[in-house]
Amino acid sequence: MASTRSVVLVSLFASTAIAVAKFFAWLATGNASMLSQVYYSLSDVGNQLLLLLGFRMSKLGSSRKHPFGRGKEQYFFAFIVTALLFGVTGYAAVREGYAALGTPYRDVDVRINYVVLGVALLFESYAFYKSYLGVVEEAESEGFSSLIETFYRTKDAPLITAATENFVAIIGVLTAIVGIYLTDVTGNTIYDAAASAIIGLLLMGFALLLAWENRALLVGEGVTRRERRQLLEAIETVSGVEAIVELRTMYLGPESVLVACEVDFDDALDTAGVEATIDRVERAVREQLPEASRIYVEAESESKPESEP
Repeated sequence: MASTRSVVLVSLFASTAIAVAKFFAWLATGNASMLSQVYYSLSDVGNQLLLLLGFRMSKLGSSRKHPFGRGKEQYFFAFIVTALLFGVTGYAAVREGYAALGTPYRDVDVRINYVVLGVALLFESYAFYKSYLGVVEEAESEGFSSLIETFYRTKDAPLITAATENFVAIIGVLTAIVGIYLTDVTGNTIYDAAASAIIGLLLMGFALLLAWENRALLVGEGVTRRERRQLLEAIETVSGVEAIVELRTMYLGPESVLVACEVDFDDALDTAGVEATIDRVERAVREQLPEASRIYVEAESESKPESEP
Protein backbone atom coordinates (compact mmCIF):
# COMPACT_ATOMS: atom_id res chain seq x y z
CA MET A 1 0.00 0.00 0.00
CA ALA A 2 2.96 2.29 0.62
CA SER A 3 3.96 1.89 -3.01
CA THR A 4 0.41 2.75 -4.11
CA ARG A 5 0.46 5.98 -2.09
CA SER A 6 3.83 6.97 -3.60
CA VAL A 7 2.45 6.32 -7.10
CA VAL A 8 -0.50 8.63 -6.39
CA LEU A 9 1.73 11.35 -4.92
CA VAL A 10 4.06 11.28 -7.95
CA SER A 11 1.03 11.50 -10.25
CA LEU A 12 -0.37 14.43 -8.23
CA PHE A 13 2.88 16.40 -8.47
CA ALA A 14 3.22 15.75 -12.20
CA SER A 15 -0.42 16.57 -12.98
CA THR A 16 -0.38 19.86 -11.05
CA ALA A 17 2.74 21.17 -12.78
CA ILE A 18 1.55 20.03 -16.19
CA ALA A 19 -1.96 21.50 -15.81
CA VAL A 20 -0.57 25.01 -15.21
CA ALA A 21 1.78 24.80 -18.20
CA LYS A 22 -0.93 23.46 -20.50
CA PHE A 23 -3.32 26.21 -19.51
CA PHE A 24 -0.88 28.97 -20.50
CA ALA A 25 -0.07 27.14 -23.74
CA TRP A 26 -3.78 26.98 -24.57
CA LEU A 27 -4.16 30.71 -23.87
CA ALA A 28 -1.33 31.39 -26.32
CA THR A 29 -2.52 29.16 -29.16
CA GLY A 30 -6.21 28.32 -28.67
CA ASN A 31 -5.87 24.72 -29.88
CA ALA A 32 -8.86 22.54 -28.95
CA SER A 33 -6.69 19.52 -28.25
CA MET A 34 -4.58 21.62 -25.87
CA LEU A 35 -7.75 22.68 -24.02
CA SER A 36 -8.70 19.01 -23.74
CA GLN A 37 -5.29 18.38 -22.23
CA VAL A 38 -5.97 21.13 -19.70
CA TYR A 39 -9.25 19.45 -18.78
CA TYR A 40 -7.53 16.11 -18.41
CA SER A 41 -4.69 17.41 -16.23
CA LEU A 42 -7.09 19.32 -13.97
CA SER A 43 -9.25 16.23 -13.55
CA ASP A 44 -6.12 14.21 -12.90
CA VAL A 45 -5.25 16.55 -10.02
CA GLY A 46 -8.74 16.04 -8.62
CA ASN A 47 -8.42 12.28 -9.12
CA GLN A 48 -5.22 12.05 -7.08
CA LEU A 49 -6.65 14.22 -4.30
CA LEU A 50 -9.71 11.99 -4.06
CA LEU A 51 -7.57 8.85 -3.98
CA LEU A 52 -5.46 10.34 -1.18
CA LEU A 53 -8.66 11.23 0.68
CA GLY A 54 -9.73 7.62 0.29
CA PHE A 55 -6.41 6.47 1.80
CA ARG A 56 -6.87 8.78 4.78
CA MET A 57 -10.48 7.85 5.49
CA SER A 58 -9.80 4.12 5.13
CA LYS A 59 -7.34 4.37 8.03
CA LEU A 60 -9.94 5.69 10.49
CA GLY A 61 -10.50 2.16 11.75
CA SER A 62 -13.58 0.43 13.09
CA SER A 63 -16.26 2.05 15.21
CA ARG A 64 -19.79 1.36 16.38
CA LYS A 65 -21.11 2.78 13.13
CA HIS A 66 -18.48 1.00 11.02
CA PRO A 67 -17.73 -2.25 12.91
CA PHE A 68 -15.71 -3.73 10.03
CA GLY A 69 -13.62 -0.62 9.48
CA ARG A 70 -13.67 1.76 6.52
CA GLY A 71 -11.30 0.05 4.10
CA LYS A 72 -13.89 0.26 1.33
CA GLU A 73 -13.51 4.04 1.33
CA GLN A 74 -10.68 3.45 -1.13
CA TYR A 75 -13.00 1.56 -3.47
CA PHE A 76 -15.65 4.27 -3.20
CA PHE A 77 -13.30 7.12 -4.07
CA ALA A 78 -11.67 5.10 -6.85
CA PHE A 79 -15.17 4.57 -8.28
CA ILE A 80 -15.93 8.30 -8.04
CA VAL A 81 -12.67 9.09 -9.81
CA THR A 82 -13.41 6.78 -12.71
CA ALA A 83 -17.15 7.28 -13.11
CA LEU A 84 -17.37 11.00 -12.43
CA LEU A 85 -14.12 12.81 -13.16
CA PHE A 86 -12.86 10.51 -15.91
CA GLY A 87 -16.27 10.40 -17.56
CA VAL A 88 -17.06 14.12 -17.21
CA THR A 89 -13.61 15.12 -18.44
CA GLY A 90 -13.91 12.76 -21.39
CA TYR A 91 -17.27 14.28 -22.32
CA ALA A 92 -15.83 17.80 -22.07
CA ALA A 93 -12.95 16.85 -24.39
CA VAL A 94 -15.33 15.35 -26.97
CA ARG A 95 -17.53 18.45 -26.75
CA GLU A 96 -14.56 20.76 -27.36
CA GLY A 97 -13.52 18.66 -30.33
CA TYR A 98 -17.00 18.81 -31.81
CA ALA A 99 -17.19 22.57 -31.24
CA ALA A 100 -13.84 23.05 -33.01
CA LEU A 101 -15.04 21.37 -36.22
CA GLY A 102 -15.16 23.86 -39.05
CA THR A 103 -13.54 26.69 -37.10
CA PRO A 104 -11.12 28.87 -39.09
CA TYR A 105 -7.41 28.17 -38.84
CA ARG A 106 -5.43 30.56 -36.63
CA ASP A 107 -1.91 31.23 -37.85
CA VAL A 108 -0.13 31.20 -34.49
CA ASP A 109 3.22 29.90 -33.29
CA VAL A 110 2.44 26.50 -31.79
CA ARG A 111 5.97 25.75 -30.64
CA ILE A 112 4.96 26.48 -27.08
CA ASN A 113 2.51 23.59 -27.36
CA TYR A 114 5.30 21.24 -28.41
CA VAL A 115 7.49 22.38 -25.53
CA VAL A 116 4.74 22.00 -22.93
CA LEU A 117 3.52 18.68 -24.30
CA GLY A 118 7.09 17.41 -24.54
CA VAL A 119 7.69 18.23 -20.88
CA ALA A 120 4.30 16.74 -20.03
CA LEU A 121 5.28 13.55 -21.83
CA LEU A 122 8.42 13.28 -19.69
CA PHE A 123 6.47 13.82 -16.46
CA GLU A 124 3.71 11.44 -17.45
CA SER A 125 6.22 8.81 -18.56
CA TYR A 126 7.94 8.96 -15.18
CA ALA A 127 4.61 8.77 -13.36
CA PHE A 128 3.60 5.80 -15.51
CA TYR A 129 6.96 4.12 -14.83
CA LYS A 130 6.35 4.46 -11.07
CA SER A 131 2.85 3.07 -11.40
CA TYR A 132 4.12 0.27 -13.66
CA LEU A 133 6.60 -0.77 -10.97
CA GLY A 134 3.75 -0.75 -8.46
CA VAL A 135 1.63 -2.99 -10.69
CA VAL A 136 4.57 -5.38 -11.24
CA GLU A 137 5.10 -5.55 -7.48
CA GLU A 138 1.41 -6.28 -6.99
CA ALA A 139 1.51 -9.01 -9.66
CA GLU A 140 4.53 -10.67 -8.04
CA SER A 141 3.12 -10.52 -4.52
CA GLU A 142 -0.26 -11.93 -5.57
CA GLY A 143 1.07 -14.46 -8.06
CA PHE A 144 -0.59 -12.99 -11.16
CA SER A 145 0.89 -14.20 -14.43
CA SER A 146 0.49 -10.99 -16.47
CA LEU A 147 -0.30 -7.30 -16.19
CA ILE A 148 -3.70 -7.86 -17.80
CA GLU A 149 -4.54 -10.48 -15.18
CA THR A 150 -3.40 -8.04 -12.50
CA PHE A 151 -5.75 -5.37 -13.87
CA TYR A 152 -8.75 -7.67 -13.68
CA ARG A 153 -7.96 -9.53 -10.45
CA THR A 154 -6.15 -7.14 -8.14
CA LYS A 155 -8.04 -5.70 -5.17
CA ASP A 156 -5.86 -2.57 -5.05
CA ALA A 157 -8.25 -0.30 -6.95
CA PRO A 158 -6.32 2.96 -6.32
CA LEU A 159 -3.14 1.48 -7.82
CA ILE A 160 -4.87 0.33 -11.00
CA THR A 161 -6.74 3.62 -11.28
CA ALA A 162 -3.53 5.64 -11.01
CA ALA A 163 -1.69 3.38 -13.45
CA THR A 164 -4.52 3.62 -15.98
CA GLU A 165 -4.63 7.41 -15.66
CA ASN A 166 -0.91 7.64 -16.36
CA PHE A 167 -1.16 5.30 -19.35
CA VAL A 168 -4.08 7.24 -20.85
CA ALA A 169 -2.23 10.51 -20.20
CA ILE A 170 0.72 9.38 -22.36
CA ILE A 171 -1.60 8.35 -25.21
CA GLY A 172 -3.48 11.65 -24.86
CA VAL A 173 -0.31 13.76 -25.02
CA LEU A 174 0.90 11.93 -28.13
CA THR A 175 -2.53 12.33 -29.74
CA ALA A 176 -2.55 16.06 -28.99
CA ILE A 177 0.94 16.49 -30.50
CA VAL A 178 -0.13 14.75 -33.71
CA GLY A 179 -3.36 16.76 -33.97
CA ILE A 180 -1.63 20.10 -33.42
CA TYR A 181 1.15 19.25 -35.87
CA LEU A 182 -1.21 18.17 -38.67
CA THR A 183 -3.37 21.27 -38.20
CA ASP A 184 -0.27 23.48 -38.24
CA VAL A 185 1.17 22.03 -41.47
CA THR A 186 -2.13 21.69 -43.35
CA GLY A 187 -4.10 24.66 -42.03
CA ASN A 188 -7.08 22.36 -41.46
CA THR A 189 -8.50 22.45 -37.94
CA ILE A 190 -10.23 19.09 -38.34
CA TYR A 191 -7.08 17.33 -37.12
CA ASP A 192 -6.97 19.39 -33.93
CA ALA A 193 -10.68 18.78 -33.37
CA ALA A 194 -10.32 15.06 -34.01
CA ALA A 195 -7.42 14.82 -31.54
CA SER A 196 -9.55 16.43 -28.86
CA ALA A 197 -12.43 14.03 -29.54
CA ILE A 198 -10.11 11.00 -29.50
CA ILE A 199 -8.70 12.05 -26.13
CA GLY A 200 -12.24 12.35 -24.76
CA LEU A 201 -13.33 8.97 -26.10
CA LEU A 202 -10.24 7.34 -24.58
CA LEU A 203 -11.07 8.84 -21.20
CA MET A 204 -14.70 7.73 -21.32
CA GLY A 205 -13.76 4.24 -22.49
CA PHE A 206 -11.30 3.67 -19.67
CA ALA A 207 -13.76 5.25 -17.24
CA LEU A 208 -16.34 2.58 -18.04
CA LEU A 209 -13.77 -0.20 -17.78
CA LEU A 210 -12.42 0.96 -14.42
CA ALA A 211 -15.88 1.68 -13.04
CA TRP A 212 -16.92 -1.89 -13.82
CA GLU A 213 -13.90 -3.30 -12.00
CA ASN A 214 -14.43 -1.05 -8.97
CA ARG A 215 -18.13 -1.93 -8.87
CA ALA A 216 -17.27 -5.57 -8.14
CA LEU A 217 -15.19 -4.56 -5.12
CA LEU A 218 -17.85 -2.17 -3.81
CA VAL A 219 -20.59 -4.80 -3.82
CA GLY A 220 -18.42 -7.34 -1.97
CA GLU A 221 -15.98 -9.30 -4.11
CA GLY A 222 -14.22 -12.26 -2.51
CA VAL A 223 -10.77 -13.77 -2.93
CA THR A 224 -9.65 -15.29 -6.22
CA ARG A 225 -10.36 -18.92 -7.10
CA ARG A 226 -6.72 -19.82 -6.47
CA GLU A 227 -6.73 -18.19 -3.03
CA ARG A 228 -10.06 -19.82 -2.18
CA ARG A 229 -8.72 -23.23 -3.15
CA GLN A 230 -5.60 -22.68 -1.02
CA LEU A 231 -7.75 -21.64 1.95
CA LEU A 232 -9.88 -24.76 1.63
CA GLU A 233 -6.79 -26.97 1.49
CA ALA A 234 -5.22 -25.22 4.49
CA ILE A 235 -8.36 -25.57 6.63
CA GLU A 236 -8.93 -29.21 5.64
CA THR A 237 -5.45 -30.16 6.86
CA VAL A 238 -6.13 -28.84 10.37
CA SER A 239 -6.36 -31.62 12.94
CA GLY A 240 -9.91 -32.01 14.20
CA VAL A 241 -11.59 -30.72 11.02
CA GLU A 242 -13.77 -33.33 9.36
CA ALA A 243 -15.11 -31.19 6.49
CA ILE A 244 -15.76 -27.61 5.40
CA VAL A 245 -19.47 -26.95 5.06
CA GLU A 246 -19.22 -23.36 3.81
CA LEU A 247 -16.51 -20.79 3.12
CA ARG A 248 -17.26 -17.15 2.37
CA THR A 249 -14.82 -14.30 1.84
CA MET A 250 -15.15 -10.60 1.13
CA TYR A 251 -12.63 -7.80 0.69
CA LEU A 252 -13.15 -5.01 3.21
CA GLY A 253 -10.29 -3.05 1.63
CA PRO A 254 -7.13 -3.69 -0.40
CA GLU A 255 -5.40 -5.13 2.69
CA SER A 256 -8.36 -6.45 4.66
CA VAL A 257 -10.37 -9.62 4.03
CA LEU A 258 -13.29 -11.06 5.95
CA VAL A 259 -13.25 -14.87 6.12
CA ALA A 260 -16.27 -16.77 7.45
CA CYS A 261 -16.38 -20.55 7.45
CA GLU A 262 -18.68 -23.25 8.77
CA VAL A 263 -16.72 -26.33 9.78
CA ASP A 264 -17.77 -29.87 10.68
CA PHE A 265 -15.52 -30.84 13.60
CA ASP A 266 -14.57 -34.30 14.81
CA ASP A 267 -17.45 -35.60 16.95
CA ALA A 268 -14.96 -36.88 19.52
CA LEU A 269 -13.84 -33.34 20.40
CA ASP A 270 -15.10 -31.80 23.61
CA THR A 271 -15.70 -28.06 24.06
CA ALA A 272 -12.06 -27.33 24.82
CA GLY A 273 -10.99 -29.40 21.83
CA VAL A 274 -13.32 -27.52 19.51
CA GLU A 275 -12.00 -24.18 20.79
CA ALA A 276 -8.40 -25.33 20.23
CA THR A 277 -9.28 -26.49 16.73
CA ILE A 278 -10.91 -23.15 15.94
CA ASP A 279 -7.68 -21.43 17.00
CA ARG A 280 -5.71 -23.69 14.66
CA VAL A 281 -8.12 -22.94 11.81
CA GLU A 282 -7.67 -19.20 12.34
CA ARG A 283 -3.87 -19.59 12.32
CA ALA A 284 -4.04 -21.66 9.14
CA VAL A 285 -6.17 -18.99 7.45
CA ARG A 286 -3.80 -16.18 8.46
CA GLU A 287 -0.75 -18.13 7.32
CA GLN A 288 -2.36 -18.73 3.94
CA LEU A 289 -3.97 -15.28 3.63
CA PRO A 290 -2.15 -12.61 5.70
CA GLU A 291 -4.77 -10.01 4.65
CA ALA A 292 -7.43 -11.91 6.62
CA SER A 293 -8.27 -9.33 9.29
CA ARG A 294 -11.64 -10.77 10.34
CA ILE A 295 -12.01 -14.54 10.73
CA TYR A 296 -15.19 -16.23 11.93
CA VAL A 297 -15.33 -20.00 12.42
CA GLU A 298 -18.64 -21.67 13.22
CA ALA A 299 -19.25 -25.30 14.13
CA GLU A 300 -21.75 -26.89 11.78
CA SER A 301 -22.75 -30.39 10.83
CA GLU A 302 -22.01 -31.30 7.24
CA SER A 303 -25.44 -31.01 5.66
CA LYS A 304 -24.46 -29.74 2.24
CA PRO A 305 -21.40 -30.06 0.02
CA GLU A 306 -19.01 -27.12 -0.31
CA SER A 307 -19.68 -25.49 -3.66
CA GLU A 308 -17.48 -23.24 -5.75
CA PRO A 309 -18.78 -19.70 -6.31
